[in-house]
Amino acid sequence: MDDITQYRSIGWDFDFVIYQNPRSAKFWDYIERNEHDQRHYIITFRTGRLFDRLWYDLDGAGSKLLPFHFRGVEGIPEHIFTAFENGKRSGMELLYWKGKMCKTLGCEVLIDDAEIHVWPGCARHNIEWLHPDMVAL
Repeated sequence: MDDITQYRSIGWDFDFVIYQNPRSAKFWDYIERNEHDQRHYIITFRTGRLFDRLWYDLDGAGSKLLPFHFRGVEGIPEHIFTAFENGKRSGMELLYWKGKMCKTLGCEVLIDDAEIHVWPGCARHNIEWLHPDMVAL
């Protein structure tokens, strides 16, 4: 298990991490309390209408998190996601996008369940990656 209190700035995946994960409620509590004065960001592959539903989905799941609990919420550009879904070469940028976004925002770690889709970018940009099951709270 990894202690996330050591990081000043954390990138959180949305789906299957802070939403629809068996440990989501523990993550909500950690982010809401923010006892270590950390900066929290949501970095998601959601686009369009699904991106617009973030707060609705969290509320429906019983979360009390609100936009002010995060320094920012970033969704992948539609053209990158669509290119990846359609198997286009330009879609390979998706594999590096979250790592690049973490670096841009100053996040030291990304908590994400989709290792195969985020590890290349985290490795390229020297961002720590943690699976949500490995986070010690």
